[in-house]
Formats: sequence, structure tokens, C-alpha cells
Amino acid sequence: MNKQSVDIFILSGFLGSGKSTLLKELIQLEKKQGRRMGVLMNELGDISIDSAIIPSNTPLKEMLNGCICCTIQGELSVQLNVLIQDHELDAIYIEATGAAHPLEIIDACTHPILASKVNVKAVLTVVNAKQWYEKKMSNKLKKLLVEQVKYADVVLINKKDQVEESVLSLVKESIKEINDQAIISSVTFGKWDSLFLYKKDPHLGEYSQTLDGTHDSHVHDHLHLRTVSFPVNQAIDRIQFLHWLERMKGQLIRAKGFIYLKESPGLFLFNYAYGDPVFERYKMDKTYHPVLVFIGEDLDQVEIEQGLRKL
Repeated sequence: MNKQSVDIFILSGFLGSGKSTLLKELIQLEKKQGRRMGVLMNELGDISIDSAIIPSNTPLKEMLNGCICCTIQGELSVQLNVLIQDHELDAIYIEATGAAHPLEIIDACTHPILASKVNVKAVLTVVNAKQWYEKKMSNKLKKLLVEQVKYADVVLINKKDQVEESVLSLVKESIKEINDQAIISSVTFGKWDSLFLYKKDPHLGEYSQTLDGTHDSHVHDHLHLRTVSFPVNQAIDRIQFLHWLERMKGQLIRAKGFIYLKESPGLFLFNYAYGDPVFERYKMDKTYHPVLVFIGEDLDQVEIEQGLRKL
């Protein structure tokens, strides 16, 4: 098992946007950096086509016949854990189906069994410039594309060579209206200056790219969605814990983990989504260490840790 956490990069984007091409570029860059990487690919069909681009010496897991964010979400956590246990990796790239929602993938990546093993570095969403501009699709698919952009840390407007410069500007502005925190860059064939991703703490760097690909430095304070996890060695008071969650700064989207409660013996599985907390007594034989994972926007890691210690 790795002594340090594995970087997780999530590749999101609708069908035909160019995720696989981008993945191929990122694999080559990882090799140049001397980093050890694995890939987890998800396809809706029962045959994997895109996996043909993955070098034979790269650890690969394929999840077929379902979408990560619905039918096989639990399997993603399992397969990630297997990749981490079987290989000494610095990074894992997850290429999701075009139908996947980034938040659901992050949720699967931060299962309590993975909390101390992974570090979700960034969500990279690829947008087909022409497809985004023309929006020739159902309202349901339009909403999905918006969600994929909304939760991205980096939005790559791909296939810029297929549209006029004026259209490219309109696409960029509309994306910025949805997510003004993301790094937005226009590319062709997934070629992109992505070296900043491999800094030790990329969300504290100064980096952006203008529409023409030139650098326009500004402070990119944090990833759009933060995942924060902490071991919780002491039993906590259930009521105080729930009150503390309600007062937490930032927007808490999801919380989960294994915890001990002062008022009841035994380990509990905790889940919190859409303001609804659920405590379930954990009855499985396998032992898990108490840990809590938080997913949200503008979460303060130091404040969360201090608050947990006071419970």
C-alpha cells in the first residue's frame, strides 16, 4: 500500500468532446515527469474502445455496462482501492462516461475506505466548442453539460479550430457565467499546458490561460469543490455534531464516514446529503478506522479540524 496519498484527476465531458484525446496527452506528460500512473475508464457499453489508447505498461481498470454516477458507483470505490493496493502509483486518471455527473464521481472517490489514500486534485471538463454553442440536444442533456462545467476546476474548450473566433469568445463567456472560478482554456486535439497540475498544491498557485492560450496570471485560490478528510479518534456527541455541521462555513454538499458516538456503543456509518443526516450502526466484520470526509465549496480545512477536536 502507498505510504502517501494518490492524486486523483477526473476527466469529465459529454460524448465526443475529446476526453480520450486529452487523456492520451496527459499520459505522455506523466511519463515525462517520471510519475507512476494508473487509469480507470468507464464506458456505457459492454466493449471498451477507448482503452486502446492506454499504453500496455499502464495499470488499467475498466468499468463497462454502466455509468459511474449511477449503476456502478460502488464498484468505482472498489476498483480504485484495488489499483492503489496492487500498484505503487502517484496518480490515477478517471475517464468517466459522457453521462456522468462530476459530483457523483467525487462522492465515489471519497468513500471512507479511501479517505487516507487519495487526494482529489482536480476535475477537468472537456467541452466541444461547436456542440456547446449550437446546443442541438435535449434539455436534459443541456442541463448535464452545465453541471459538468459547474463543478469543474479546469474547463477545456476543445476543437476550437471548428468554430470562428467570435463563437469561441461567446462560448468562453457563457462558461464563465456558469463557473467563474475555473481555469478556462481553448485547445485543439487536447493539447494543453497542464504542467501546473503536478505542483504539490496546485490550487494555491497563480495560473490561468487566456482564450488564445497565453498565460494570464491571477490567483486561483482553491479548487471549486474541496474534499477534506480527518481521522476522528474520539467518540463525539451526536447532537453537538449535527449543530456543528449546520454552522459550518462554506457550502457543505456531502459528508460521510465512520464514527463513534458518546451515547451509543459501536461504530456508526454516517451519511449526510442535502441537509439530511443518517446514522447507521455498522455491523460488518471488517474493521474500519473512524474518519470523516467532507465535500463542498469554500470549506476551511483548518476550521473543520479544530471544530472536530472540540466535539
